[in-house]
Parts: sequence; structure tokens; C-alpha cells
Amino acid sequence: MTTKEIKALISHVADRVSFSKGIFTAKKTYYWGVTQSGEVFADKVIRLLAPHAEMIDYGNHFHGFVGGAKTGSGKDSYFYVTFKVV
Repeated sequence: MTTKEIKALISHVADRVSFSKGIFTAKKTYYWGVTQSGEVFADKVIRLLAPHAEMIDYGNHFHGFVGGAKTGSGKDSYFYVTFKVV
């Protein structure tokens, strides 16, 4: 699978997808989700790419509200999942 194909497959559930050194990172911005672990988002992404994806890590990056923060930036709140394509 190419990077472009992977982005197309998960673009409806992830706001941002990046690729570096063989590892993909998908992020989904939220406003109400501080108490969630990010597991539901990670499961959605991995299920969409099954059986080609192998999950490395997932989580919840919380940051207090900052007006105008870019999606998936350090000043944004988002769920993330990192994975490899095998």
C-alpha cells in the first residue's frame, strides 16, 4: 500500500495523517474527549487498514483551549495512533 492509498482509506476518520521513518501517525482533533484514552479511534483506524497495519502506540494528547490552534499541533487536543504497514 502506498502512503496516498492509506491516507485515502482513513481520511474520513482522521484529521491528519503523517509518515516518517516507516511509521504512520493518524490524529483526530476533539473538543470533548479529555476522559477518553484514544483506544476507540485507534481501533477504527487499524480496522480500516486490516490486515496490513500493525499498531505501535495510541493515546490522547490533551491541551487547554487555544483559539486558532492548527489541527494536530502541540496546542491542539487530539487522539492519535501510530502504526506500521506490513
